[in-house]
Amino acid sequence: MKMLETVKIHVVAADEGEAIDVLGLPMMVKCDGSHLPLFLAEHELPPGAGTPAHIHDHDDEMFYMLAGELTLEGREGETRIGPGACAQFPRGSFHGFRNDGPETARFLVICNPGRQALEMFRHFDRASRASGTALAPQEVGAICDQYGVRFG
Repeated sequence: MKMLETVKIHVVAADEGEAIDVLGLPMMVKCDGSHLPLFLAEHELPPGAGTPAHIHDHDDEMFYMLAGELTLEGREGETRIGPGACAQFPRGSFHGFRNDGPETARFLVICNPGRQALEMFRHFDRASRASGTALAPQEVGAICDQYGVRFG
């Protein structure tokens, strides 16, 4: 009789994870790709904040809304989503998002395979800490270029 291989379950508690500052906004990484082939993080976006429309060349991306609302921008127009909604952005799709609502939006960011996205977010964190100030748009664009994220 063959022995079954034992696979360990990996748990990241509610108060655990890798805290990253993404252009002044908090992100808590819960899955960095070391146990599963994807990236998952909880992200917060205060009212008025957002990300201009862009394209990921290497990662499929998905948002699962926990609280608040986001306005999504795509080639087909804008869509507003709230708690319980799941937005899917296949790699190569043009998308942006912003918080037009009155409260902080909290959502899960899931990327597959996610290594490019995670390394880009970590790069933003390192660059911001090194400069001690907000990154200039040219710096943000240069970092994005390194990880297959294009604007426009």
